[in-house]
Amino acid sequence: MTLALFGLLLYHGVLSYAAVPASVIVPSEARLTATASAPVLAGKIEATAAKKIIKKTAPTSRLSIPSLGVNAIIEHVGLTAQGSMGVPRDPMNAGWYEFGPRPGELGSAVIDGHVNWFRGATGVFANLQLVKPGAKITVRSEDGKAVTFVVHEVRTFDPSANAEEIFSSGDGQSHLNLITCGGVWDKKTQQYSERIVVFADKIGE
Repeated sequence: MTLALFGLLLYHGVLSYAAVPASVIVPSEARLTATASAPVLAGKIEATAAKKIIKKTAPTSRLSIPSLGVNAIIEHVGLTAQGSMGVPRDPMNAGWYEFGPRPGELGSAVIDGHVNWFRGATGVFANLQLVKPGAKITVRSEDGKAVTFVVHEVRTFDPSANAEEIFSSGDGQSHLNLITCGGVWDKKTQQYSERIVVFADKIGE
């Protein structure tokens, strides 16, 4: 995902693109924990302002994917004015949807990240499509506790595919889903051709 490109949206369970910063429209069921007083990010970021990388981080909260060489700070992201999932302000950080489960809690925790950035710079999830089933992902929270997940599936979504499962699960277990953009950038349609989602399960469940 990248602020330089159009955003990844989820309208009524269908993935599509719209002219907003790269983010995911959160299904109504996944917004139930958000309150009126919760922080809301600006829904539209001008290109000049987006280039100013403003860190909003929990310094000791990190995402590690050893097989990809990823060891990233996790920012807490919420909802934009349009109801989309926020994205990390720093291209090398990841963004955890703070109105969903924390990684390790029951349900599906969701973390997003940029695939690239301005002027050809790479993002934290530049190689996310290369992760293999069986790879381990560790999230270390602000209090120093670590929880590890194992990848069980990597899927590419068509723009018209139903994607409710990214934010929800009903099996009573703990999951971690990572999301970014992928495929080919189409200059005519101003969008990527695919959406990449990594599905992982908490070890021990």
